Amino acid sequence: MNLEQYYNFQTKVLQTDAESKEDILLAIASSAVTSNTIQGIDTEHLYKKLKEREAVGSTGFGDGIAIPHCTLNNIDSFVIGTLISEKGIDFNSIDGKPVYLFMYIIAPSKKRNEHIRILSEISKVLRVPSQLNTLLKQNNTKDFFATFSKFGNWELLDDLPKEYSQFTVHIQDARAFDKILELFTEIEDSHVSVIDGNNVSKYLYALPLFSHFMNEEHKGFHRLILAVANTVYVNDTLRKIGMIMKDLDCGSKVLVTTHPLNYFNGGIDI
Repeated sequence: MNLEQYYNFQTKVLQTDAESKEDILLAIASSAVTSNTIQGIDTEHLYKKLKEREAVGSTGFGDGIAIPHCTLNNIDSFVIGTLISEKGIDFNSIDGKPVYLFMYIIAPSKKRNEHIRILSEISKVLRVPSQLNTLLKQNNTKDFFATFSKFGNWELLDDLPKEYSQFTVHIQDARAFDKILELFTEIEDSHVSVIDGNNVSKYLYALPLFSHFMNEEHKGFHRLILAVANTVYVNDTLRKIGMIMKDLDCGSKVLVTTHPLNYFNGGIDI
């Protein structure tokens, strides 16, 4: 995904002197409206939309990072930008720590899937402590985005072959589920759904022959991820899933299969 087309280079200043959550949301709104993408929308309206999103739950996800975002009905493209606070701001983050780096996203309401993928791409870069520390040292918008793009290491694939595959991933480990699901949200133009299930022992319990094997522990966690994506992404995705399984030592709790699709039509929202 090429984020450069959305990045707000019109605003040159990275550093903010905002001291409160309200101040930084207003500063973000003021920064975003300088973009040519947002025309006819005033700062106050955008500020209110950002506050409405924060009322749902803080976009500060810990370790000094926040990704404030909101949607607008009357824009056709995204606006992404950055503000840095040297002192840190109390942003009601999930870990209670102050936030130093704010990357904001103003998104078209009708582009939900791409909005989710942009969130995933940004968070993937910012969650690496060494990368975050380097980004906090940047002095201007151009240098910040150049460094951010280097860390993102996005592979821009044009004119992809019209070949698709389906992933079927059975997961019995909640930790693995979170990581693997996020992995699929990062795949360009993928279509993903999740089905809640039960271990087969739940049903075997009804059969007298197997009833003594069943207890509360065996009910367990079981979810199924079904995803359709371009075949060019299969090998890399399988490699990353394998790394997750190895890191979490959950090889007996995750089952992955893929197969090529002879027919593919339509799409679903993430």
